[in-house]
Amino acid sequence: MRIGEYQNLIVKRESPYGLYLSDGETDILLPENQCPDDALVGNSLKVFVYTDSEDRMIATRMKPLAVVGEFAMLKVVSITGAGAFFDWGLQKDLFCPFKEQHYELREGESAVVRVYLDTASKRVVCSTRLTKFLYPNDGDLEVGDSVKIIVVHHLPEFISVIIDHQYKGAMFSDEWFGDLSIGSSHRAYVKKIRQDDGGIAISLRPQGYEAVLGERERLIKALRDNGGMLPVSDRSSPEEIHRRFGLSKGAFKKLVGSLYKEGIISLGRGDIRLK
Repeated sequence: MRIGEYQNLIVKRESPYGLYLSDGETDILLPENQCPDDALVGNSLKVFVYTDSEDRMIATRMKPLAVVGEFAMLKVVSITGAGAFFDWGLQKDLFCPFKEQHYELREGESAVVRVYLDTASKRVVCSTRLTKFLYPNDGDLEVGDSVKIIVVHHLPEFISVIIDHQYKGAMFSDEWFGDLSIGSSHRAYVKKIRQDDGGIAISLRPQGYEAVLGERERLIKALRDNGGMLPVSDRSSPEEIHRRFGLSKGAFKKLVGSLYKEGIISLGRGDIRLK
């Protein structure tokens, strides 16, 4: 029985308190208020398994905001002498011991946490000491791969992110746009992997030549909307290019070069024009 995970269990028997489910070796209770009306003995039910306030394994059909092995932005609902408790979407709050708090937590605030199973107590708990659960790329990721990121920290030159709940990564200032608040999740793409230490650079835009070409219609429309001319070129600063188009300078130069070769635009010293 895997505590802190979703499982498909078989309804073994009914009781006044609910249904007892089994994985073939262990039976656990699905409380009556969680039982579907059409569940019969022998049926399979997908449930989440955790421990109740008396440390007994119990099943629920409620969905937690994160399972064991995942990171999530959760809200602190109380502080006690033993640690902090987070709301993670279940009736029992998620405990974060003081020793697992990277900084002081306060009631009502939110934090990015990593959910894990404490092997000693067999309880699902969490930690704000995120880096010890993160690793450099071990070869699973390649440049261009689509990934899921969680924003964890803002620095002057880059944003620190968690990639696919496993890897640490960074998104530099010319690659982000829009709302990237702490704890928010986004679809992103691997831009670069350092060979020396496996460090991963992330972009919100698809990578590769074909991905750049996907922006062509947006640039052509911008030219048409501006009378056929834009006061920007491959000589413009990265900040100006990103402000106008949300593209890095390298991606913009590839796109402009492609349109120029096709005879769609002409290039001036400080502008581009539709032919």
